[in-house]
Amino acid sequence: MKGSTSPARPVLLTRPSLPRARVFRIFVPWGSVAMADRSQSRLSSHRRGFSYVGLAVALLLLLAVGAVGWSAWPKLGFRASVPDVMTHAVARGEFVHEITDHGEVESTENVEVRCEVKSGYNKGTIILEIVPEGTQVKGGDKLVVLDSSALEVDRTKQQIVVSNSEAVVIQARNVLDTAKIAKKEYLEGKYLLERQEILSRIVMKEEDLRRAQEYLTYSERLATKGYVSEVQLEGDRFAVEKARIERDMARTELTVLDEFTKAKMVGSLDADIATAEAKLGAAEESHKLDVEELEDIEEQIEKCVIYAPQAGQVVYGNVQGGRGRTEVLIEEGTEVRERQVIIRLPDFGKMQVKARINEGKVSLLEEGMSVRIRLDAFADMELEGTVEEIDEFAAPTSWMSPNVKEYEAIIKIHDPPKGLRPGMTAEVKIEVERLSDVLQVPVQTVLEHGGKYFCAIPESGGFRTQEVELGANNDKFVVIGSGLQEGQPIVANVAAVRDELDLPKLSEGGGNAGSPAPPREERPGAAGTKPQPEAAASPSDAGRPSPAEIAGRILQRVDTDGDGVISAEEIQSIPEDRRSQMQAADADGDGKVSRSELTSGMKRMMERFGGQRPGAGGPGASPGGGGGPSR
Repeated sequence: MKGSTSPARPVLLTRPSLPRARVFRIFVPWGSVAMADRSQSRLSSHRRGFSYVGLAVALLLLLAVGAVGWSAWPKLGFRASVPDVMTHAVARGEFVHEITDHGEVESTENVEVRCEVKSGYNKGTIILEIVPEGTQVKGGDKLVVLDSSALEVDRTKQQIVVSNSEAVVIQARNVLDTAKIAKKEYLEGKYLLERQEILSRIVMKEEDLRRAQEYLTYSERLATKGYVSEVQLEGDRFAVEKARIERDMARTELTVLDEFTKAKMVGSLDADIATAEAKLGAAEESHKLDVEELEDIEEQIEKCVIYAPQAGQVVYGNVQGGRGRTEVLIEEGTEVRERQVIIRLPDFGKMQVKARINEGKVSLLEEGMSVRIRLDAFADMELEGTVEEIDEFAAPTSWMSPNVKEYEAIIKIHDPPKGLRPGMTAEVKIEVERLSDVLQVPVQTVLEHGGKYFCAIPESGGFRTQEVELGANNDKFVVIGSGLQEGQPIVANVAAVRDELDLPKLSEGGGNAGSPAPPREERPGAAGTKPQPEAAASPSDAGRPSPAEIAGRILQRVDTDGDGVISAEEIQSIPEDRRSQMQAADADGDGKVSRSELTSGMKRMMERFGGQRPGAGGPGASPGGGGGPSR
């Protein structure tokens, strides 16, 4: 055990001839005990069984070692209230406040090749053939072949429908022609014949009336001479009256024909014509729609073969979901919906990065800010860019962390290098503020207390509390306005010596006694310019929900029957890409997930991501705010 650094261990030394009450307990280093053991062993190796001289030497040696240990005891534990701490020298230099996040490279100008085949019954179209990604194509080259078998069956059926509707049109047109002929037949044929017959009867009746009147006149002259009896004269008068009535009847028949019968027949025939015209129009319109549908099906079949609109390099229209999951993967056999992007032909000379910025940081961004960009594919290369656009509305959130809001920012890349491709992962550092030649210290060296800020300056026997005024800050450093000098040493982790500091007493309102607490919006961290309270106390949990809170929110949304357990049926209602995670939380394998199982699953997920809440932006992100130091 010589040279061992093991801590001191208690050793019990006894003298055989002494009573049990005189036992000595001495704390000595283990190495010293080993030396005593070896001395004791050498003494016991003598032929004589006991030596008072050897025992005295051993006791003196142990007492000396104990004295040394006692002299070192204050350093080991007596002054624990004033620990040995690391210090940091206040330095002057350039201060840079940057927002660091990740995004994906894309082209600012993409010729998008979309699926133009209409989706029927909420179904898409299968990709049968597709040109390999990265292929250089020319305008007019074949890119994609989609499955057209269902459309070809529809075309055959529609051709039958078109033929039937065409037959209906022919029949309706024939009925219309017949109705028009019937009207012409009546006006130019039947009507004229009937009118002529009536006119002929009128002439005959007038002739009969004239003759009857002449015969009556003759009979009346004969009656005056006594040659015709009164009875015969009366018969001649009746014949005249009968002829007059028959003539009037013929005239009335002519009036009825001209004024009533003709109008009635013409109206009926016109109605037949109008009906036939309407039926013909409906049949023609129906046939037209059938033909258009047939043409549309034939056009859809043609669109199943997609050609390049211009020259370019093929990039598949894959879509990345949350945490890098691929939600849409373009390949042969994939089902694509109408208007979905299948291929992009990007302009590699105009590239940009689409980054997602936490809502706590987005208020610090402005269009035109400078950006430094690093690509995972080119680790040694740093590109320059500019913030071009910041979305006004938050991007869609993950169902597991709906309260984490992020905004998309478009960053233009200056002078894109050769080999830059859409889809590459990029780290962006957006420069929010830059100050030259200012005093700055790490955020862990500053402590907030009652709305004011303090640093700890080590002195003999303790620490001196120094109030400071702060300026701008980032996630690592904060600018000192006043209170410290360049080169002055301060405690690197002020939270560790908080109890040793002489801090002012707080009033009931939370501020320093004798001074009101600052408004909430003016407190450090609200605008990303000053450190949060307890700057070094809790580096990762500020403003973030616990596993139990996340589990409670998920239960509130998914547990539809309110029994506190997510059943197998309720699990099936979860989006498919999240369903496996929920099933993995079923620790007892009963097909249901309780609150405790869900809480444990959330805890494991957070541990897997290095303490981050799911959807918090990845390790090292600052979900709760932007610009302020970690709490």
